[in-house]
Amino acid sequence: MPEPQRAEAELSLSQVQYLFAEMEKQFSRFHDDSELYKLNQSAGQEFRASLLLYEVIEAAISSARLTGGIFDPTILPNLITAGYDRSFESIKRSRKKPVTNQNPSRHTWQDILMDPKTHSIYLPEGYNLDLGGIGKGWTVDLASQNLDEFQNYAVNAGGDIIVKGTQADGSPWTIGIEDPLNQKPSLSVLNLTGGAICTSTTIHRQWWINKIKQHHIIDPRSGLPAESGVISATVIAKTATLAETIAKAALILGPQDGRNLIESQKSVKGILVLENGRCLISSDFPAIL
Repeated sequence: MPEPQRAEAELSLSQVQYLFAEMEKQFSRFHDDSELYKLNQSAGQEFRASLLLYEVIEAAISSARLTGGIFDPTILPNLITAGYDRSFESIKRSRKKPVTNQNPSRHTWQDILMDPKTHSIYLPEGYNLDLGGIGKGWTVDLASQNLDEFQNYAVNAGGDIIVKGTQADGSPWTIGIEDPLNQKPSLSVLNLTGGAICTSTTIHRQWWINKIKQHHIIDPRSGLPAESGVISATVIAKTATLAETIAKAALILGPQDGRNLIESQKSVKGILVLENGRCLISSDFPAIL
C-alpha cells in the first residue's frame, strides 16, 4: 500500500477506535459519568441530550416499533431485579434473593418523549433505559460509515460484525457462526462481501440467584429472562442495528414466531439454535456445515 494511503487508513482506524471508546463511555449504564447514566438519573424531568445519544435512543425506539415492543430499551429495572446490576465481570454467582413472578415494568418504549428540535428526552419518573446491544450495533454502523471511502474493511465489535468488499487476497470475508452448545467447531461458515451479522444468545452471560439460573435477555412481556426454547439467534442484515434488533427479538419470540419475524424482513437471513441443539434456518440462509 502506498504511504499516503497507509497513513489515511491508519488515521481512519484510530478514529474508529476512538469512536468505540467514546461510545462505551457515554452509553454505559454502569459509569456515573456517562450520559446515559445521567439521563436515567434525570427521569421525571426533561433532559437535553447530545446528538449521539439522541440518535441512539431514536434507533432503539425504531427497533421497538419494528418488533412490536419485543425489543424494548426500557427493561433496565427488570435486568437489575434479575441480578444484572453491575458489569457482567463483577456479578457474583450467588445472590441474596431469587427472582420470582416479577411483573413487567409499568412503562414501555412508547412512554419515551423525544423533541427533535432541542434533542430533549423525557423519561417518566422511575423509568430507566438500557441501550445494551443496540448501542453496540449502532456504533458498528457509524464506524462503517466512517470507513465507507475504503473499498474493503471489516469491523468486529464483540461479535457484532459488518464487512465490505474482500480480504487482502481478494477472497470474501470468512465468518464462523459459533455452536452455543460446543458440539461442533462452528455451525456454519459464511463468505460475505457486504452486510452485517450479529448474534444474540443466552449462553455467555449467565449467573445464578439462589441456584436459579438467570441471563440478560429479558422478555418485556413477563419482565423475566426469556424462556423461549431458543438459546442463540444469528442474523444477517444490511446494518448491524437491524441485525442486532431482529436477533434479540427472534430469540425472545421463540422458534416459530422468531423465524417468522426473520422471514418477514426483506434481505434478512437468520438461524435459530434451540435448547436441544436443533437449528431452524430462514429459507435463504447458508447451509449448515
